[in-house]
Amino acid sequence: MNWLENVLIIAGILLDVFAAMEIQGAMVSHIKKRTLLVACGVVAFIELAFYFSGYALCTFAVRSGDISNPIEYGEEIAALVLALLGIRLVAKAVKREFIQEHLKESLKVFEYARMIVMSSIYTAVAGGVCALVGVTIWQMVITIIVISILMVIFGLYTGLHFGFENKTIAYVAGAILLWGVSIEMFLC
Repeated sequence: MNWLENVLIIAGILLDVFAAMEIQGAMVSHIKKRTLLVACGVVAFIELAFYFSGYALCTFAVRSGDISNPIEYGEEIAALVLALLGIRLVAKAVKREFIQEHLKESLKVFEYARMIVMSSIYTAVAGGVCALVGVTIWQMVITIIVISILMVIFGLYTGLHFGFENKTIAYVAGAILLWGVSIEMFLC
């Protein structure tokens, strides 16, 4: 996989984080810079932890022989997994869960960290996929940190200024990105 595919995969998965942060941004009256910095750090840390757990688990399975011939089947498995992750995002967009909106003084770390942990399970799956196709770790570290920070900032400020109705668009956009990479992997 090349760097563009890696960026698209991480951006597609982290659009779920964008939607979660958009909801949080819609419920505050203003965003403090210190809180924004903490939110960016917490989200990047959680995403990295889940990515590396999936990567390490899959690497261990390959080295122990549980997954035979990952080079031959890695791209096909990765494409299938990414397509399934896209379907999950579309399902979230269609579901349109009810959110009880209420104004808060500021963001609470525990509230958004819990939502990020739930969506990070899919980041762990992406980490496993990347281990199958031989993606270098350092390229992904930089990609995850940069895109996590961007998604938190854009999500919070989009929620603050426009509310949380754009989360459906974020889910569909994430699915399209994941499906695009999946199709490209199948064709090449």
